[in-house]
Amino acid sequence: MQLDFLTLYVIILLNSASLAVVWAVIAYTNSSMTAARYWLAALVMTCVSGALLFLGQESGFIALAGLTLVSGSFATMWQGLRVFYGSQFDGTAVFVIMASTMAGLFMLGSRQEAVNVIAAASQIIPVTLAVTTLWHARSRSAGASVAIAAALIIILGQGSEAVTNSLRLIGAVTSEQYYDHAAWFLVCAILGASVWNLGFLLMAVDRLKSNLTDLATRDDLTGLTNRRGFRDRLLHCEALVQRSNTPIVVMMIDLDRFKTINDRYGHAAGDAALIQIANLAGAVLREGDIFARIGGDEFCVLLSNTSKDEAHQIAERISAAISNTPFVWKGWEIYISASIGMTEWRPGGSLTLSESLERADELMLGSKQRNDPGPLCHESKIDRRRPTTTQCGEAEHKFSHPLDPVRVRQFRS
Repeated sequence: MQLDFLTLYVIILLNSASLAVVWAVIAYTNSSMTAARYWLAALVMTCVSGALLFLGQESGFIALAGLTLVSGSFATMWQGLRVFYGSQFDGTAVFVIMASTMAGLFMLGSRQEAVNVIAAASQIIPVTLAVTTLWHARSRSAGASVAIAAALIIILGQGSEAVTNSLRLIGAVTSEQYYDHAAWFLVCAILGASVWNLGFLLMAVDRLKSNLTDLATRDDLTGLTNRRGFRDRLLHCEALVQRSNTPIVVMMIDLDRFKTINDRYGHAAGDAALIQIANLAGAVLREGDIFARIGGDEFCVLLSNTSKDEAHQIAERISAAISNTPFVWKGWEIYISASIGMTEWRPGGSLTLSESLERADELMLGSKQRNDPGPLCHESKIDRRRPTTTQCGEAEHKFSHPLDPVRVRQFRS
């Protein structure tokens, strides 16, 4: 099969232009997808390089500039991938690859075989680096696997191009033998590049889908899992616990007289208090514990692989952290207490995990009705009574480190 350079350049141009349109739309409609901008820039470079290679049939200098731009395009794709996974764009690396390509082409470009070897190597290097980035990513999606497979096709095509042209340089392969297979090398490169972009596109779609899911399942005030997300986590956790046959403790937390804060200080104060409570309780919980805000001032915790005694200690620490850490709002030091109910759930019992959640909620309400802040587990109470307050639930005294005004209000049930 003989090469048709005109057809090749047209394919490169049209393919790159169509993919560039896709990335342009993604970059424009999703400003947070920074990597899309770099992938768009890479495809624009490829479009320009295709035009330069077409024009370079009559001028060797223009063709060399086009090949240099191709290397920059692949390097920019690699850097866009690094940005996608949270690293900074390294413009120096792109410059080094392009400068090395240009230097090699100008120094050794007197023979077409050498030009082909350098051009192939300048593409293999950034593609290989991209595969390394994909391979070491913490979470590899289906799109990443597609991109890796496509990259290997590119490396196969360009590697064959480099090897056969090296053999031409030493006379081991004739030009006729090379051109019998060269078209397939270039087909591999073009096909691989197209599928490579498809893999990146799948990765971008997966990321956008994940972001949308996160928005739908995360509380935008506290950053915790919301009710919808907690319901999904609950089902997943139940299946996991059933397989491992280990107990799980369900904990319900409700803030006492929280409405009073909203009524007296405004909803902005209530929001700030909820953020503080989430941070205080979150600091007590362990990695792997599931912590969610399921209502206005209601929180839920799932403690896996935890005994009742351990859960009781965690609940004690959460209760103490909340009640002993005042919330300061515009000069007022506000004390908040919480009612906590807990229950242990084991696979194979008469209750489902969701029903155990309802039981923990009942225990929490029992604690609240008894005016006993602190954890209540299986009907047993812990005496954590705070000092007696006035009928309206507030006490006043001088603040040791004066704010303005220097007064303290204490809220509890």
